[in-house]
Amino acid sequence: MARRGKEFWVDTSPTKEVVVNSLTKDAPIEVCIFDLVDNSIDAARDTIFQSVPPESRPTLPESYEGFHIDLTISGDGVKIKDNCGGIPIEPLKTMVLRFGRRSAHPLGIGVFGVGLNRAMFRLGQVSRLTTDTGKQRAELVLKNKDYLKSNDWNLPAVEFQSTGEVGTEIEIGHPTDEIAQQLADLRWVQDVRHEIGRRYGRFIAKRLLIRVGGVAVPGQEVPIREDGPYEGEHKFYRTEDGVFIIVQYGQHRDHRFKKEVGYDHKRNTAIVDQFGWTVYCNDRAVKFADRTDKTGWETKFHTEFYGFVGSASFVGEPSKLPWNTLKTDVDLNNPAYRMALKDMRLFTAKWKTIADKRKREPTPKSIPPKAPTPPDPPKPGASGAAARSGPTKAGPVVVPIRKPDHHQFRTVLPADVDERHCVDKHLKVVHEAKDLDLGEFGYAGLALIRMLFEFSVSHHLHRHGKYPELRQFAIDRRRSKGMKIAPADEKNVLPSVDEMIPYLEMNPSVWGAKEAHLRHSLKRFAAHQQTFNSALHNPFQPIEKSRMFDIRDEVLPLLRHLIET
Repeated sequence: MARRGKEFWVDTSPTKEVVVNSLTKDAPIEVCIFDLVDNSIDAARDTIFQSVPPESRPTLPESYEGFHIDLTISGDGVKIKDNCGGIPIEPLKTMVLRFGRRSAHPLGIGVFGVGLNRAMFRLGQVSRLTTDTGKQRAELVLKNKDYLKSNDWNLPAVEFQSTGEVGTEIEIGHPTDEIAQQLADLRWVQDVRHEIGRRYGRFIAKRLLIRVGGVAVPGQEVPIREDGPYEGEHKFYRTEDGVFIIVQYGQHRDHRFKKEVGYDHKRNTAIVDQFGWTVYCNDRAVKFADRTDKTGWETKFHTEFYGFVGSASFVGEPSKLPWNTLKTDVDLNNPAYRMALKDMRLFTAKWKTIADKRKREPTPKSIPPKAPTPPDPPKPGASGAAARSGPTKAGPVVVPIRKPDHHQFRTVLPADVDERHCVDKHLKVVHEAKDLDLGEFGYAGLALIRMLFEFSVSHHLHRHGKYPELRQFAIDRRRSKGMKIAPADEKNVLPSVDEMIPYLEMNPSVWGAKEAHLRHSLKRFAAHQQTFNSALHNPFQPIEKSRMFDIRDEVLPLLRHLIET
């Protein structure tokens, strides 16, 4: 008979020394300074979201105008002061300095609940945090040695009456001799200032003011040329767990190819360090102008890649984005990043093709630039160019997270249609459908819907290995009508819309679980064939604008399915 033992508990709790050392041991000084900036930006975003209806909040802010962050760096320590909203008492009590507490900031850039702690323990021995929301004011002092000696994980803080000056100030002093020497190095401080311009270039483009030593930091976001002779591309898609991705590439705004008017070798050489891929997570740059296999470079960077700039932007819950704990590198195992990396490799290879062409072609003509117009702030259901990411004069336009209501957008396709499977000509047609205002260009829009259907059916069936069946269906149908098609010409047969519709009706396996819903959409598309033909061929038959929008709404489920699945 087994003997019954006495149960007891084994203590596995960490010590403060282990936790603090694990946070700070390998953290570079500049990364800890960036942690402080991240903390201020998260506060600014939270403040912006307070004035936005809840259903509109899952969207990156379009502007940080009016917010400022001031950094002072010297041998005495680091001080950061902002007007970004302050920290309410309750989260200060339970969340802000909790080790390892996941970010509670919507679309935040503070990720793992360690940034502020890491900065305060790494940069100095004594830290003072003062914060004021305009309603509540609080202050706490952290003395590292005293804190580490105590078994109590709580810090004392004091609440005061608000002064009305909203913001947070963190002053970290008494650095070690080694850190003090680095903080006092003016050249090192200048390098940090430059790196802030790169890491936070998108925020600065959105009018966030960051000053170091009282001097405004210029943004270093790499601009893509809009009037160049060689067109770049972009793709938009999302993961199953809600991460939105925009991958785009093109020619650097200031670069000129050798055969272009305005070519300047010295100017091209001066911007070489900006060529490559930049990776953004919720607008925060993680990799800047990278040219390694981590961002899709499968060959050594050399002169044929001069002019290439690309960006991969990830928007979503911070813990799902592809950055490491220091926010200085990408996580190659992240599902969203693995998805984007395929197109990053593809776009890099396409640029090489562009470079090869430019060696053979005559001097290309530049495309006239569009008249600059300031982007409107994104709204739920925003679509077209105003809802996709891309550098503009006022900074990159943000991505809408919520799926738009069909009655709240005017373009042929809404911006949230996933482009993951789109390539080449089909991708360009999808982009045109996201840009074309159906209310303003109704007849062109109907023609585009018809073209989009043809392209999408063909690419969808190619992806699923069924396009040969469609072609054979078209061949048999034409022969049954008496048309002669030689065996040698079969491979040149391109199925028409009138052949695609009955093929889809006879092959329900194309639809999957949404068969009933999509069959209805296909039936409506077939019913509108005469209207599509009138838009294309009948110069005397008018079509009411409201009818155009009705047609779009009826066929959209079908088009979305063919494009996305």
